[in-house]
Amino acid sequence: MMKIERSIFATVILIILILFGCSDKLVETPGELLQLKIGVEGITASVENISTITSQRSANTWENNSSTFSGDESGFITSLTTIQDGLIGASNEDSSDSYKIQNPIKKTINRAVIDMQEGYTYRVLIYNRNTGEFWRTIQARSGTPATVEGQRGVTYTWYAYSYNNMDEIPAPANVLNPLIETPIDKSLMYATGEITIPTTGQAEANIIGILFEHKVAQLRIKIDATSLATYATINNLNATFDNSSYIKKGQFNIRENRISQIEVVPTETIFNTRSTTNIWDRSFFTVDAQVLSTYKIFINDLPVTFTGVPEALANRNLATYFGAVNRPAFTSSFRNPVIGQRLTSNIFLNYQPSSLRVLHISSGSSDGFALEQGPSWQFINSKENFGDLPQSVVKIGSWTAGGGAWEGGTATANSAQNRMTFSTSSAFDNQIRTRLAAGAPNRPDIVIIGFNVSSISTIFGTALNDFINDRGIVVMMLQSVSNNDQTSANFFNNLFGVNNIGFFNNTGASGAMYPIDGNNPTDVILNGPFGDVRNQFWGDDRGPSTLGIVNAPANQITIYSREQAINRAAAGTSGATMFIHNTKSLFFVGDGGFVAYSAGGANNMTAYPFLYDANTTRPLPKPFGNSSNGYVAGSRNAYNSIIMANVMAWAVRKAELEGVRPWKYAAPPTP
Repeated sequence: MMKIERSIFATVILIILILFGCSDKLVETPGELLQLKIGVEGITASVENISTITSQRSANTWENNSSTFSGDESGFITSLTTIQDGLIGASNEDSSDSYKIQNPIKKTINRAVIDMQEGYTYRVLIYNRNTGEFWRTIQARSGTPATVEGQRGVTYTWYAYSYNNMDEIPAPANVLNPLIETPIDKSLMYATGEITIPTTGQAEANIIGILFEHKVAQLRIKIDATSLATYATINNLNATFDNSSYIKKGQFNIRENRISQIEVVPTETIFNTRSTTNIWDRSFFTVDAQVLSTYKIFINDLPVTFTGVPEALANRNLATYFGAVNRPAFTSSFRNPVIGQRLTSNIFLNYQPSSLRVLHISSGSSDGFALEQGPSWQFINSKENFGDLPQSVVKIGSWTAGGGAWEGGTATANSAQNRMTFSTSSAFDNQIRTRLAAGAPNRPDIVIIGFNVSSISTIFGTALNDFINDRGIVVMMLQSVSNNDQTSANFFNNLFGVNNIGFFNNTGASGAMYPIDGNNPTDVILNGPFGDVRNQFWGDDRGPSTLGIVNAPANQITIYSREQAINRAAAGTSGATMFIHNTKSLFFVGDGGFVAYSAGGANNMTAYPFLYDANTTRPLPKPFGNSSNGYVAGSRNAYNSIIMANVMAWAVRKAELEGVRPWKYAAPPTP
């Protein structure tokens, strides 16, 4: 009987296997372990932006918010921009650096889902919802698939947190009551949710999707001194808060999503170091955003070494030059800051020269041979190029409220008192001698000479050399001097302290193209704020000749172009057609029309080599040069306007630090 029962049982089992196979999809084992997929869906963050810009302040009036024009907005100048936006990037990144808004959440105003950067770590803790029993924990990285075991038929509560960086995240010491301290040097993000694993179905359907939210606010302080660093080496920067109670930490209970035991982390010093980039950038993270509604930052120490001034005056502490009580202070204010926001204070440290006076000497033509009118004037008078705007390429103060950088200048031309029409006459000689004399009313800082200056008389030359020796700046575009003009030669002989200076005139058709010499990346003429002209060319306006200087002492000048144009036959004479004096403030180019412009000559490849963008006012290279000596007409660009823009930037710096006026920081510091 026993054998029959066993046979019947075996037969039943065989029939079941035949009918249903060996599939585990219909016959489940309670509590079977399956792999759950884990992934980061993103970060929720505010995308609201609120910006405030405070006006620039001079070194002895930091807290003066008056809009009245002082006439003395020069020297060490600062500006502050505050930005209030969503905490969406890594510790010191702007939102545009690495993150992209993916999916706006329609039910939440001004919030979006942001990608988490690949490779950033996060930790997940998993608990049985019904029993509260700890189940599993795992560290994973965004962008890399991760899995964890789960039991069929069980509902889990999961918790995830991340510091929004690549740091390893150890498991909490007590997983039954996990507590972590909120950091002040990195972010803290958090997410929680539930997942029920069905008793049947595919494991692939069981996914833990993490959508992080921030649990702290970020305070970012960025000090940018790249503008100041073009004038001086910055030896240190000490910046502090006005009190040490702005940054707070707490104990974050992961399972309760609650921060307790909030306390101040005494933090006063923000920076106390030098920077190889001249940019200081630091972020703090705090659990109390409201206390950051208003805070103040002081710069207590800013020792610098100026270049281009006498050694005895070079070392100055710009933070305390006008007395320690007048050290720079910046007040940042934000509207109802909350957790999840980033509060940024961008402080810019600039050096801004005083407004300057230019004297233009030329024929007075509308071509603007000496930058006195027309587009060449519009270029140098544009505040986008030379001015006191935050975006000005070269910082320089305004000579009057709403005015430009050049004293007496108007929107269309420099004033008549700053322009002289050249003539070979005693009247001109006497006038120029009077204008350039020490102590003269309206004495210029910079003299610009262009076409048609045809000769430098003895009186004219003496006045120029006296002006140069008294630290005046001369930009000389000269072409019409004859080879046997001895009085003009004497000007250069006296300039160099020699007696053998000569000239050559490189004659030919209009449109000569001269290769630019030199490859020094720190040379401000070759590679200045308006562009890099190394390995480029400049073009001669209309001919018939280019002037070159012969026998200039090699140790006194830096040559930027020589005698040979690429579209001319061999010159047969060695000399310099463009150079700068190494110790005196003289720039020379042998073409009086170097910056000539005519609206009707925009496409002329042998005349009017100056070109600029009428919308942005930036200088532009121009296709130039006549066809000759194997050169295809207009096949290269003439960089005249960019060279002259860099020359004017050089002249501004020279006039500020080494010019005819007393330097702002020449006097002893205030105690």
